[in-house]
Amino acid sequence: MSMRDFDFVEPVSVSDACALLAEDPEDSVVFAGGTDILVDLKADLRRPGRLVSLGRIEELLGIEIGDDGGLRIGAMTTVNQIARDEGVKIRFPGINDAAMSLAAEQVRNQATVAGNLCMAVPSADMAPILLAYGAAMRVVSPDGERTVPLRGFFVGPRQTVLEPADIVVAIEVAAPVPGPGSSSIRQGGRVSLSLPRASAAAVLVMDGKTCREATVALGAVAPIPIVAEEAGDAVVGRELTEETLVDASERAAAATAPIDDIRATKEYRLELVKVLTRRVLLAAAERALWNE
Repeated sequence: MSMRDFDFVEPVSVSDACALLAEDPEDSVVFAGGTDILVDLKADLRRPGRLVSLGRIEELLGIEIGDDGGLRIGAMTTVNQIARDEGVKIRFPGINDAAMSLAAEQVRNQATVAGNLCMAVPSADMAPILLAYGAAMRVVSPDGERTVPLRGFFVGPRQTVLEPADIVVAIEVAAPVPGPGSSSIRQGGRVSLSLPRASAAAVLVMDGKTCREATVALGAVAPIPIVAEEAGDAVVGRELTEETLVDASERAAAATAPIDDIRATKEYRLELVKVLTRRVLLAAAERALWNE
């Protein structure tokens, strides 16, 4: 199917982009990497009159790890730029995991991390690990700038707290406590490009064999990506024994609300959550032990 006609504008500053969106909020859509919206346009699922491209706004580019160890990902940073960044790979390995597993090389070269989050699909690959790290979205609007914790960013499938003239300018991850380990794992179909049937991520801090802090997050098993609070609580203060892992995995599954769809049944996803939770906890713990 051919796409309907639309205007394509390329502002060179965030303020100009916000102004363009505010001019006609009902008929304007932000265009970042385009890997999702172009599919929607071709399928006639969206009919904007104007696309406001962020591609020429230089301040939205770049990956920075500050002196304090915090991470800042510019909104137009591509997934492959994250996947190839040595600083991210060393200090935030779970984020590297998620980036490396997203679709194929060609898609990662174009898709942006912020765009993956802003589309707000339940299966967004980058969401679970960034939730586990406690990331926040830096948002600019005609009224000013604000920070939105990622845990409060998603409100429903393809719905976020963003207003029509809002633009995400960066994703920020606070410096982790010394010695954390992290991991992100997804399970898709037989085709590597398929969307995940379920995904899980974990960030742990270990004290020897005992877990001192833990956050577990899940994707594609609820209307929005979620933090499974009780799954993380299940391992804190305990060694990752078989009993602990079973407890955490059961609690993770209990936190979900999966559906039957073309990719998997509800029952399959519930079992998959248990398997993936176990795997990410063990992988994150192993990395944490390397950092001690």
